[in-house]
Amino acid sequence: FEMQTRLADDVHRLGDRAHTMPLAELARRQSAGALRMTAAAGIGVPERFFVMLRAAGLSFEPLPLPDHHDFRDNPFARLRTHLVLITEKDAVKCECIEPLRKDPRIWVVPLAATIDERLIDLVVARLTPHRKTANGSSTA
Repeated sequence: FEMQTRLADDVHRLGDRAHTMPLAELARRQSAGALRMTAAAGIGVPERFFVMLRAAGLSFEPLPLPDHHDFRDNPFARLRTHLVLITEKDAVKCECIEPLRKDPRIWVVPLAATIDERLIDLVVARLTPHRKTANGSSTA
């Protein structure tokens, strides 16, 4: 079974989920002017996040951080950048740290996952015996 991840269509400001912007608009704004961006990721393979951002048309200075990075040391404090893009995983940690939560430069880039429908059918079939799957076959 396959699961594919992609960047979500919208990004939001850390500490203010109501303040959103389409990812395409962010790329448009960057190409229209001198908007310096840093992309940070404290995940197992930060380059995966960076590749997706580049594919979305963004240019940035990459800031790979160790997996499970402790953000209390605020790796963004001395950055001379207009925006800092982070993963949702990192956002969970950053939201708990007031100086980060209040930094208007930090934006969260969610991921959207697409799960193979066959896997969904299999899970539903196992959880609900003797029921038909989405494709019409019987689980009995």
